[in-house]
Amino acid sequence: MIAKLRPLTFLLPVFFWSTPGPAYSGNNGTIAQVLKCGSPGTAGGLAAGMELQRYDLDLTRFPLAVCNDGTPAVMYFRPYSGAANRNRWLIQLQGGGLCSTPDSCAMRWCAEGTNFGNKKMSSTWAPVPGIPGKGITDRRADNPWGSWNQVFVYYCSSDAWSGQAVNLLVTAADPVTAVPKTFQIQFLGSRIVDAVLDTLRRQGGQPLLYTMAGANQQLPNLDEAEQVVLAGASAGSSGVINNIDRFANTLRQFNTNCRGNQGCALDIRALIDSGFSPSYEGLDFTTSTYCISSGLCTYQAFMQNEDQNGGSALWRQQGDESCLAWHRLNMPGTDWQCSDLTHDVRHHITTPLFVRMGQQDMNVSRDYIQAGLTVPGQGLINLESFAQLVRDQLTGLANIQSTAHEGGNISVIPGAFGPTCTKHETLRSNPDIFDVNIPFGGGPYTMFNVVLNWISGMAPSILVTNPPATDVCPTSDPDQ
Repeated sequence: MIAKLRPLTFLLPVFFWSTPGPAYSGNNGTIAQVLKCGSPGTAGGLAAGMELQRYDLDLTRFPLAVCNDGTPAVMYFRPYSGAANRNRWLIQLQGGGLCSTPDSCAMRWCAEGTNFGNKKMSSTWAPVPGIPGKGITDRRADNPWGSWNQVFVYYCSSDAWSGQAVNLLVTAADPVTAVPKTFQIQFLGSRIVDAVLDTLRRQGGQPLLYTMAGANQQLPNLDEAEQVVLAGASAGSSGVINNIDRFANTLRQFNTNCRGNQGCALDIRALIDSGFSPSYEGLDFTTSTYCISSGLCTYQAFMQNEDQNGGSALWRQQGDESCLAWHRLNMPGTDWQCSDLTHDVRHHITTPLFVRMGQQDMNVSRDYIQAGLTVPGQGLINLESFAQLVRDQLTGLANIQSTAHEGGNISVIPGAFGPTCTKHETLRSNPDIFDVNIPFGGGPYTMFNVVLNWISGMAPSILVTNPPATDVCPTSDPDQ
């Protein structure tokens, strides 16, 4: 499952919100107490390691920073190396699919019909005492972020890091027995992001102390940051899209060098990987499974259903706030488009943003093809037309200041890296970060070569392979 395409339901879910803390009574306990078929699944795991140190968020300070099952949210951290990097930060949101209906959440918990399981709904499975630094957190010489303060946030909320639903009671069929079960579940990804931010800003707590490998080093105060990158892949990229502008505004408001001044030297940027799916707006839904089985035969019908009956409603989604404000002011009645994360990137995210998207992404392309969507004038979408849509969308970012709804507020044109590779979710894979390259001009370019060009204002800052492809896509790292 991917972050952008969400499984739909056409039976309204049974749910309501309550105040925190009801006691377990028979059938109405937590998802872990009620569904006995819990299974970790085969995807979304992390290897244990001794580089980024585990920290369980403090529920006495942040009682809403919890996973689907109520266990504390977890992050991993490592302080900077070298005095020049003291106030430079890389914060990464992990991916791992999602669930958008009570039944799909029950299936996810029990790893039935999905390769994800309760490993992505509970921090019980988060490795102790830490994880290795891999991909964009690897401390190798060709990683420009390798010596920064590094934070990796474990994904366990199943809501694309956007939920605000506390103690939600839902009814779903037990994936094993098919008996209806009512259970409590939390969707608090947005609150986890807030708690991580406040923890790093030392709000109400002591600085985190890194003690791995005999070290005894405090993590600096994020309020003193000079450079910050918020990164994510798949559902993590959805988390970046949903949170980056609000995240950036908070950092600027409290930064010791800014104090709310938008023109201060604090440099905040975003990296989204495997989450900039081809826009639905230009596709024909009349041939799709959504139309044939459920009558959702237009982009508007499809997205309105997601907004009203899908994950956006179930989680009480907190997405990009300026998208909602713009649509309500300029196109009343169209704020359902803000549930379309590709629309958010193309029109409403104003924080500088870099996009990495594989033209043959195996997960995203599969979902578009299996859905039976049509590219007008070309026929049913296939891998070739999917790749063309990805290329067109990535290169189109160069004109975003004139095409976006909020183009006047976008001060930095996005950067992009679009190889022909098939790998979905690359940020924790060394081969997919450091060995994938696109030939251009005098030599091959990796993603980081293009990122550094983008940051420094040099070209190429948008590099997308055109067929026939000669770029390099090595074997991916199986252990991310």
